[in-house]
Amino acid sequence: MTPEGQKELDKIRSVRGYTLPLHEVLADLNPEFVRRYGDLASFVIFGPEEGRALDLKTRFLVMVGVTTAAKNDREGIEWSAARAMKAGATWDEVREAAFMAALPCGMPVFEAACRVFQDMEKGDGLVPQKVEIARAATSGA
Repeated sequence: MTPEGQKELDKIRSVRGYTLPLHEVLADLNPEFVRRYGDLASFVIFGPEEGRALDLKTRFLVMVGVTTAAKNDREGIEWSAARAMKAGATWDEVREAAFMAALPCGMPVFEAACRVFQDMEKGDGLVPQKVEIARAATSGA
């Protein structure tokens, strides 16, 4: 890998906390590809709230639903869930965001997300990050 490719990987890692295999391949293939992809993704996901309709927490909750529905993407579900909680979402909000994918896409996508959530609760996630799972307070009936 060229020094330029490594520089772009380091930049993505500083924003996200890690890189994915697609970042590694793009950086090796063409550093300009990974730079442009990284800049766009970082802006869309992490960009400033000024002028935006969705706050950071909501953006990550949407990402939980999208990664559950569209890709059944284990890393994406976990990463989005963790980031949503870091931005203030509760564990119940994260799980409900994934459940919303079940109606249009079928229960198997939600079932797969549930496996990801169980691994996260045990601390056995795929993406190295510290996550504090806070459950919403429930009232006793």
